[in-house]
Amino acid sequence: MDSARLYLTSSHVLRGLMTWAPGGGSIDIRKLAEAVGVSKSKIGALLSGERPSVTEDVADRICEVLDVRRDALFYRSLPTPMGVGTYPEGGAHREHERAVAADEVRGSHELGENARPVGPYRRRP
Repeated sequence: MDSARLYLTSSHVLRGLMTWAPGGGSIDIRKLAEAVGVSKSKIGALLSGERPSVTEDVADRICEVLDVRRDALFYRSLPTPMGVGTYPEGGAHREHERAVAADEVRGSHELGENARPVGPYRRRP
């Protein structure tokens, strides 16, 4: 099983933390890569956004070197896009059912869907 990946919140924040590294100095890509135990290209790709995620282990080591909490630099993405898989098993996907059933109270938000004059939007009593 693949290990979970964490996404960099902001490359600007990471660059800023590298500029103000623990001990009062700065740390460049090469030094950070050596301290974390990854290649310079991996850190470079993270900073450029070419590859915005790392494993939890790498994220933890970066945060340890820069002396920050993990959630200050990385976040876990949602497992699925919002709304996906929210319908009951075997249930029909009927997202427009309520609008069709509300024919008698249609308002301006449904322009052009019937020949009657359009009135202001109003809720069902």
